[in-house]
Amino acid sequence: MADYAGAVAAMRARFVANWTVTKIAFQNETPQDADGVAYDPWPPQDDQGRAVPWVFFEVLATQSDIRGAGLAGNNVWLTRGFIYVHVFTPLGYGYAGSLQLADAAGEIFRTRTFYQDGAGSKVLCMAPMTDGGAIDADDGNWFRVTMAVPFEFYFVK
Repeated sequence: MADYAGAVAAMRARFVANWTVTKIAFQNETPQDADGVAYDPWPPQDDQGRAVPWVFFEVLATQSDIRGAGLAGNNVWLTRGFIYVHVFTPLGYGYAGSLQLADAAGEIFRTRTFYQDGAGSKVLCMAPMTDGGAIDADDGNWFRVTMAVPFEFYFVK
């Protein structure tokens, strides 16, 4: 049976399978590669020790509601929220390049449907949007642009 944890895992899997541009960090996890080896150094650097772009992936639910009534154990539920990909680029990387990375992340989810179980459960993604960015790091060395795509997760319970 589909559940929210599975929906978030499917969102993450979709992003990981389609994103090869930078290293990825996730909520409440040590940044690591696909083999479970922690990235060293973090934040990432190139061979000359210069900072390179990276992204932080997160999913946040904003609303949950019953969408349709049925027999006990057969109601359709809806969880809405956002998939965020925060793009961090070193200062001096350029605004256009930062926006291009954020836009590329959004295209992975644009109007996609996945995590379907055949019983009515699915994740629907809407149109992504990219904010204007801001300097976020405590040391002032990073510029942040965030891509947000609204999602709806329908499931039967």
